[in-house]
Amino acid sequence: MNENERTEPTNEELSQLYAQQIEQAQQSRQATDLERLERDGKFAANLAQSIEAELSGQAVELDETSSGQAEALTAELDGDAAKQARTRELAEKFAAKAARDREEERGFSR
Repeated sequence: MNENERTEPTNEELSQLYAQQIEQAQQSRQATDLERLERDGKFAANLAQSIEAELSGQAVELDETSSGQAEALTAELDGDAAKQARTRELAEKFAAKAARDREEERGFSR
């Protein structure tokens, strides 16, 4: 049989053809995966920026609220020295009681 008359490819030719098809499929999958990763990366970056902006806005609101509450509390406390003294006295009593309670607990745990 003459080579020009041969109609079926040889095993070597089939092997090369399949190898080319596999390589093309892999390149196509890699390109698709890369596009998907880029798209997902952009989405994640946008989402992170949105969350950061939202949290930043909330922080400003909290700062403003806290500032207003602190000013109101300061005005109340500044205007009443007796309340401040009483608050300090109660805090000292509470701290002393907490220390006694800790000592008693240590005594019970021995």
